Amino acid sequence: MKLTLTILTFVFSVLSTHSQQIVITKQKKRSLSKYSVQLNPNTKERVTPDQELTEKSNQSSFNFHYSAYLKSDAANKNYSALLLAYGIDSTNSELYYELAKYHEVNQNEKEKDRFCVKLKSANLTAALREYAYNTLVSVEKNGVLITYGERDTYPIWVLQTTENFRTDVQVLNYDLLLNEGYRNRKSKELGIRFSRKYSEPIDLLKEIGPRNENKSIYYSLTVSHLVLKELKSDLYATGLALKFSKKELDNLSVLRTNWEKNFLKQELSKSKFVEIDNQLHLNYILPLIQLVSLYEKELETAKAEETKKLIHQLASMAGKEKAVKQILSK
Repeated sequence: MKLTLTILTFVFSVLSTHSQQIVITKQKKRSLSKYSVQLNPNTKERVTPDQELTEKSNQSSFNFHYSAYLKSDAANKNYSALLLAYGIDSTNSELYYELAKYHEVNQNEKEKDRFCVKLKSANLTAALREYAYNTLVSVEKNGVLITYGERDTYPIWVLQTTENFRTDVQVLNYDLLLNEGYRNRKSKELGIRFSRKYSEPIDLLKEIGPRNENKSIYYSLTVSHLVLKELKSDLYATGLALKFSKKELDNLSVLRTNWEKNFLKQELSKSKFVEIDNQLHLNYILPLIQLVSLYEKELETAKAEETKKLIHQLASMAGKEKAVKQILSK
């Protein structure tokens, strides 16, 4: 079953501003935080002006270097400034993901693994781990998974590097793909075709599926709605990932198997989550709505009602129950 425009519209409207929020640990008051830097959720272009970051950078040497990193172009990040900031405050856990990205770009697997261990200790909640696990099992063997940001990338890296889980899945993160050198290396390693230039950075993600039909390409549910909207006629939900295919796929049988047999659901069964996990769990609603349609078609009334109940629970806990009721009533 292809993604319907109605369901996609729902996903865009309720998830786009929440999908990349992350758990923020308490930082020293003197420290500049990347989480206070506003990004356009559709393109990830920075909205916060340089002047505002410069004003905050004058508060300490850490802020000065970290500000230089945050202000640097996405395609050519100032990693020297990031390393200087880390040298000043190595306890600031929000740097760990940035440093894991740095070592991924520079092919230093040992150091990337070290920061994944740090991320696991400092930032990986049980819900995030479960979500990452379920995302990985949504991807077929040797598939390529396109991720968009922090919450859909580092938990997967943690599982792959610290638990050796689903290391066959190749993860391509949007932030890193903006780096031309990294993109060229991945093209050679994986046989993935990219255009030489893009009119807009986000077009890079729009083209990966269509330009690589011979590959098993999956998009994370957190990818920009501009991408999903462009590709909606060729995307099939297999769980917490969307497979790109020009050919008609029986994705519902895969989705059902993943949900009923492969997914972990311990965190979903809880009656209360921390607020950030409530927003994360909204991503389950898209595949669950498709499962409801399948169960009703197969006259499996009990399963359909049980799934609807879970959908309402997840929506209610995230403050989106009204929007979900409108979708289910159609």
